[in-house]
Amino acid sequence: MLQSIRALLVTLIAALGTTHGWAQMTQTAPAPAAEEAISAQIRKAYEPLDNADVMRALPIGVFDSGTGGLTVLEQLVTSDAFDNRTHRPGPDGRPDFEHERFVFLADQANMPYGQYPGLGKRQFLEELSIMDAHFLMGGGNVRPPAAEPGGENRRPAKIVVIACNTATAYGQRRIESCVARAGVDVEVVGVIDAGAQGAIEQIGDGPATIGVLATKGTVASGAYPEALRAEVESRGLAGPIHVVQQGSLALAGAIDGAPEFISIGGRRPRRDYRGPSPSHAEDRIDRSIISRYDFDYSAGAMLFDGDRRNPRDLQINSVENYVAYDATSLLESVRKAGRQAPLKVVILGCTHFPFYAEAFAGEFKRLYDCQENGRYVYRAFMAEQIILVDPAVHTARIVYRRLADDNRLASAAPPSPARSEFYVTVPRAEHPGVQVDASGWFRHDYKYGRNTALQQDDVRTVPFRSELLGRDVDRRLRTAVPTVGQLLDEFRRQQQSAADHR
Repeated sequence: MLQSIRALLVTLIAALGTTHGWAQMTQTAPAPAAEEAISAQIRKAYEPLDNADVMRALPIGVFDSGTGGLTVLEQLVTSDAFDNRTHRPGPDGRPDFEHERFVFLADQANMPYGQYPGLGKRQFLEELSIMDAHFLMGGGNVRPPAAEPGGENRRPAKIVVIACNTATAYGQRRIESCVARAGVDVEVVGVIDAGAQGAIEQIGDGPATIGVLATKGTVASGAYPEALRAEVESRGLAGPIHVVQQGSLALAGAIDGAPEFISIGGRRPRRDYRGPSPSHAEDRIDRSIISRYDFDYSAGAMLFDGDRRNPRDLQINSVENYVAYDATSLLESVRKAGRQAPLKVVILGCTHFPFYAEAFAGEFKRLYDCQENGRYVYRAFMAEQIILVDPAVHTARIVYRRLADDNRLASAAPPSPARSEFYVTVPRAEHPGVQVDASGWFRHDYKYGRNTALQQDDVRTVPFRSELLGRDVDRRLRTAVPTVGQLLDEFRRQQQSAADHR
């Protein structure tokens, strides 16, 4: 009987996967042996936990391809959108998840995910997503450095939050199928439907243009246009709603300091740069509109040879300039689309982007005021005040509702150890064939040249340490996600205390 129920669950999830065009990309053929093994491991992790009280005490699991997912965790930790006693909408002055513990995984070794689809690695990306979820559901050994305690006693998550738009677009249905095959009752929540809900709430019933700023992979999936159309239909709105997307090649990687996009202390163009440039085949810096980008050239923020007014090469070398490039490119697309409804709302469709929400807001204000020959370039195509939508806000609401409906909200404060745990993947340099650069991270060609991720052994998962990511990233985290920063400090202290008592 149990096997029949599991088979039915898999069939139902496959059917649900056909309701959105972007979900049809998922695998419907029988799972490979490695995926079957993962499902079996997930089943084993939950077998001794088949008790309502135990399930309520399990953590909320969150994963992303890098640190951007911490913006989602910040919303989960600080959200106050419901009355904790009645579960009805409306703040009560207490955090919605006040008694919950969290487990966060950043797959830093394999980030950014947004580039895999364009390089023909969609299957690999789906498998990375499965491995991330597998870790949160009790699988995957934590391999700490010799001086650090591990995470050997980690408990599996009662709900899995995909805090990555690209992983949601390509991996959510595969993860759900894997979970159903395991026969465990654990929901998987992605950020794309949440972002679509938030955008539609902002525009009301009138015509509007919605902009989507996301990674190349997320844009290529068509996930946001499909989710927005579905949301409009479900609400019975008149519309029409136009969607214009800007697929960012490099911003997520630049925010996390990926060396192919940011050269610390660089002063001249370099051969290993892979971001937008005047000669880039797809992401071209258009010299004819160079003034519209309004790039900052100070302190090596742009790398070039020759005369700045007519450089032989031009490379972006600061996060702020990447923001300027993507915001301007989005408005150029809106302008070229002609006189449809003005741009009113922009979805920050990558969890890294909310770190720079103020920078985006400033760029849209600059573009609204941008003039050439005494005429405004973009005003006819955009609202004076662009509303930025962070899907994380709405993801937190969805997670609360799911847990409340399933009676799985924690009923008491979590005991020691730490309220939250944080992990990050790093390359296993000693693994045969692994290629790393001078900074210790995968070389670009190696990272994007692999064909399978299931049960991969070229990365290890270690407790989160700020020195792994650099001072700039750590400083940004403390500023942009202060509550999560406090939880990180608490986790680090407990890790150190455990190490001292070894």
